[in-house]
Amino acid sequence: MNLKSQWGEQVNLKHPLPEYPRMQMVRSSFLNLNGAWEYQITEGRRLPDKDRWKDITVPFALGSHLSGSDEILLPGKSLWYRKQFAYMPSYLHTFLNFEAVDQECVVYVNGIEAGRHSGGYTPFGFDISSLIKYQNSLMVRVSDPSDQGQYAYGKQKLKHGGMWYTPTAGIWGTVWLEDIPDHAVHDVKITPDLDSRKVFFDLAGDFQQAHLIVSENGRVIHEGITNDMHYEMILDSVHPWSPDDPFLYDVYIETEDDLVRSYFGMRKFSSGYDAHGKKRFFLNNQPLFLTGVLDQGYSPDGMYTYPQDEAMVFEIRKMKEMGFNLLRKHVKVENRRWYYHCDRLGMLVMQDIPNGGEAYDKKSVLLLPNIGIREMNDIRNPHLGRAERDLQKKYYEELDDILNNLYNFVCICAWVPFNEGWGQFNSAEVTDYIRNYDTTRLIDSASGWHDQGAGDFHSRHNYFLHFRVPSDAEDRIILLSEFGGYSLLEGRHSQAEKLYGYKKFRDRMSLNDAVMDLYNRDVYDNISNGLSGCIFTQVSDVEDECNGILTADRRVVKINERRMRRMNEKCIRRMNK
Repeated sequence: MNLKSQWGEQVNLKHPLPEYPRMQMVRSSFLNLNGAWEYQITEGRRLPDKDRWKDITVPFALGSHLSGSDEILLPGKSLWYRKQFAYMPSYLHTFLNFEAVDQECVVYVNGIEAGRHSGGYTPFGFDISSLIKYQNSLMVRVSDPSDQGQYAYGKQKLKHGGMWYTPTAGIWGTVWLEDIPDHAVHDVKITPDLDSRKVFFDLAGDFQQAHLIVSENGRVIHEGITNDMHYEMILDSVHPWSPDDPFLYDVYIETEDDLVRSYFGMRKFSSGYDAHGKKRFFLNNQPLFLTGVLDQGYSPDGMYTYPQDEAMVFEIRKMKEMGFNLLRKHVKVENRRWYYHCDRLGMLVMQDIPNGGEAYDKKSVLLLPNIGIREMNDIRNPHLGRAERDLQKKYYEELDDILNNLYNFVCICAWVPFNEGWGQFNSAEVTDYIRNYDTTRLIDSASGWHDQGAGDFHSRHNYFLHFRVPSDAEDRIILLSEFGGYSLLEGRHSQAEKLYGYKKFRDRMSLNDAVMDLYNRDVYDNISNGLSGCIFTQVSDVEDECNGILTADRRVVKINERRMRRMNEKCIRRMNK
């Protein structure tokens, strides 16, 4: 069923997603290459046939409705893209940028290899100054074994159904060009320190000197010059960032011939004890109950790619209106504009690292944990799917790319390296690795089960049993990191071939009553005992999984909005009593 959201109906397929994609480092130079491309699939690495090209719309992944293709890329095959475009070369360095390509690709410009990239969740780019002309041919070869390969694949599976989704492949993020001068800023890492009123800038580039300007509501509040790659500034006064007041400072960084615009927020994520001695999540040195919702990041028409910028904004705002203050981006990394919108709208984000590895043992990962048997050692455990060294090496490579890509986003309050044991290995060691890279955020080391006592959260998933605060939390924040999953099929607004859910309902009234009963039973009464947050499953229906607050096409809100908001507000009041 080709289900469309209102944004899918309105999208301009000649110029889809025209917005600048990298809001943490904005330049005036920008040429968007989204729109009409051509593609074909070949066996192995066989070269494409000149007569077999078909139309496809980038950046919508192969197989998505908005791409114009209904094919799935199978292991052992190559997906080829090509596009002709005109450009005016200059004396500047021209970079060709891809926001995301799933999973491995080689890029050719005018018949010459420009570069290659592995991993389907992070942006990358190549300097093509020596290759670009007035008239250009761009070609990309992609391979994607999906869940049969060594890289992360999230919720995609070739044999999809139930809680596993149709696999994507190929280009699923904006493709764009920019011109960069000789003395350019190539990267900036911004680290706020709320307590000391300091902001630390770590720069990378070819410049000799950088001039930094920070403004607040259009008024310059700081200027400074640095001759090295590190700069520290102190704010006279601080306007903290929070979901209720998502205030952002503007930053301008100028070198000999480059100017980029960025932003930051002053916030602090930590754990501490409330007035009753319970360990809590703290935002800006105050306890905050996390009223969260699980977010898969799939749309019915664009799959991994939102059809329009406004579709992202709608979802974030709708969840805020319903009283949620956190989204858990579930085993997927989103495009960079999504995090920018969370920054400016005020939505906290727990960021999962997408799962991968080999097939896991279903008894160890799915069956036993859901009946309460949740402890398993994860040191080179073959039951969890990543015991092999080469698979672990690939995980660390992708982890580095993801941490580096998302570091500056204000909204991200916690990293989640593993979910429910899927591809889990040495989680205590991985937690230390993340902590050494980023000391500003918390870590949910093993979300769901197979907890090794590491990280900042004692994190439980609970779909079938009554939840009670565990007695073995080991002085960590107690988080009900997944619960609910109640399903209601809204036929005209669904893609489901076979309804999947943990408890099924026939009408919205019974669904809403059951959700309220669930919060009364598993959430409210546990807050005074130490529960510090809960994450309801989930934002929207996805394919067979019809347990969303929103239908797959985002046209129906299945949970009463005012009722949900009151439930979330009650959680926050209950903890603050």
